[in-house]
Amino acid sequence: MLGKGFVDRYFKISREKDSFLCVGIDPATASMRARHVVPQKLIESHGVTGGIKRFCLDVIEAVAPYAPVIKPNAQFVVYPFSHEDLKELVGAIHDGGCLALLDCKISDIGTTNEAGLHWIDDVGFDAVTFNPFPGYVDGSDVVYRWAGERDKGIFALCRMSNPGARDYQSQEVDGETLYIKIARDAHGHGCNGFVVGCTAPSELGEIRSIIGEEALILSPGLGPQGGDPKAALRLGANSSGEALIVSSSRSVDYAYEGLGWESGRYAEAASVVARRKRDELNEIRSRLF
Repeated sequence: MLGKGFVDRYFKISREKDSFLCVGIDPATASMRARHVVPQKLIESHGVTGGIKRFCLDVIEAVAPYAPVIKPNAQFVVYPFSHEDLKELVGAIHDGGCLALLDCKISDIGTTNEAGLHWIDDVGFDAVTFNPFPGYVDGSDVVYRWAGERDKGIFALCRMSNPGARDYQSQEVDGETLYIKIARDAHGHGCNGFVVGCTAPSELGEIRSIIGEEALILSPGLGPQGGDPKAALRLGANSSGEALIVSSSRSVDYAYEGLGWESGRYAEAASVVARRKRDELNEIRSRLF
């Protein structure tokens, strides 16, 4: 398995924090959608980019005690932030004793992937998500090489958490479903991480049976998407109840909305809900393993 140092670091931090929760950082503004938004007062006080950055940094600090992995979503942070802003974001994640995973779903020809990974590495991210769709040679081979040479985490997109994922990812290719083929191929190339939504528990079980005990599964969809954490843990974790990273974004980032708190308490609310989710997941695990 490539990037074993990353996997070892994950297990160490997960055990120290007694958590397998990943918090996604998806900062949206009121100009993008009606709810799950950065408080308008932050935008008014700091400007759009400054307000978004303040929100991210405060949420990261608030949730870091309860999450071994923090996952900024590239679509939400790469466009408004400068290179230095991204370094500050990663620095805050590391200061909180967490691993920084960029959810960028990198997917292109080799030279383009190399360019993206150069800057991702320069910023300081520990891991990325990637889409193996371009194929291995002069495509995702660059991602695997990056994991091996830089000891990084790479999470192959196998089965996403949205309902439309079955349109393509559940279709048959050469006699097996596409997500199984992707998982099998990625495992064969030494991939250390796989993305399988916790809205797809049976698929989690199938992929765990292919990738073995040590490789990690990142399982998004806990919260508004309706993922079932009990089924995800029962089928997606290894025999020790580990190696499954359950990800939650909106329900933690914008917990102040869900709790009905005033917007100035957004960081406190995120902390409360992250801790609650960590404890709920641990309680489920304790009953299963």
